[in-house]
Amino acid sequence: MSVLQGKVTAGFLAMAYALGLLLWLALPGQAADRIIAYTGYLPPLSIDEERKGISVELMELVAEAAGLEIDIRFAPWKRAQLLAQTTPGALIFTLGQSQERREKFEYIAPLLYTESSLVTLDQPLDSFDKAIEAGKLVGVHLGSLRSRILKRSGITNFAEIPSAEQMTTMLQTGRIDAWYTMSLRASYMFRQLGYDPKRLVVGAPVTHGVQWLAANKSIEPHIRARLTKAVSKVWRDPRYWQIVDRYAG
Repeated sequence: MSVLQGKVTAGFLAMAYALGLLLWLALPGQAADRIIAYTGYLPPLSIDEERKGISVELMELVAEAAGLEIDIRFAPWKRAQLLAQTTPGALIFTLGQSQERREKFEYIAPLLYTESSLVTLDQPLDSFDKAIEAGKLVGVHLGSLRSRILKRSGITNFAEIPSAEQMTTMLQTGRIDAWYTMSLRASYMFRQLGYDPKRLVVGAPVTHGVQWLAANKSIEPHIRARLTKAVSKVWRDPRYWQIVDRYAG
């Protein structure tokens, strides 16, 4: 072999090695896969970057089980949904289901099952009809599926409020009469803001919900499959209920 032939062969082998390395890194199942996941400020499910929240910690377990690096980003809930809808391959959690949302997102797996009630500081409200009869002003999270449920139930006397912190203070000070939310959230927020959670009067559950992990419609099928399998694994992980109980206490 001539010197020239040797140089050409060595150059070809180097190029082949570099191309092979790039292809290996791109293969499904490699730990190098990284994915963006959006969520809102929805305590205690998702609180913030520092305090995390139930669903944030669960998503970290899901990423671990799926062999993915996850970049969790917080935004006001309506904006988080828009960002997930316009970011190719992005995830979003925790998302309730509706026909409109199914047209925008690919639903992957349920992260958490929840119950929602009408929470007051005086009389129990065990149904939407009782709230209507009592003329109560009901607070509900802005951009949430619950606001649509209130409309469908015939409640017109309600206020959409941007944050759980505002909702908590408004209930405490009498600016709203009831809060349509998870009892877990109401109790958590009252403790966080220094109010007495024992004052809360929690009505019977009026709705049951599923908090989903969903994704941008462009998500790769192999990533979706890994996430579905990972969520199933996390449901059987002892750490699942340890996380839920820590925030519920």
